[in-house]
Amino acid sequence: MAENNRAHTRYPLSRLVRAVGKEGGESHGGALINISTGGASIKLASPLRRVTHEFEPGMTIDVIIDDFPPLEGDIVRTTENTIAISFFPDTTDQKNLMKNIMAAMEK
Repeated sequence: MAENNRAHTRYPLSRLVRAVGKEGGESHGGALINISTGGASIKLASPLRRVTHEFEPGMTIDVIIDDFPPLEGDIVRTTENTIAISFFPDTTDQKNLMKNIMAAMEK
């Protein structure tokens, strides 16, 4: 999908993150590539093909950024060392959390 067709503006942001599977508890560290209110891209610390359990599209995960509570979403795409996540936009708590994260990143 072309950048100009996105529903939400993505902001490049380099932060350490942890992606944790909701079922099975698989956990991988990485670096945030970009983020929006609708989703994020994460470069994993180890290529997916070298980990015991791969993240796959459709899996629900928590994305933990700094000391903020987790953002919940589904994996929509994977490559050898990146994952793309679509956040669940319908919860008020999630919207408020994203607003707080974006405000903190602007400082």
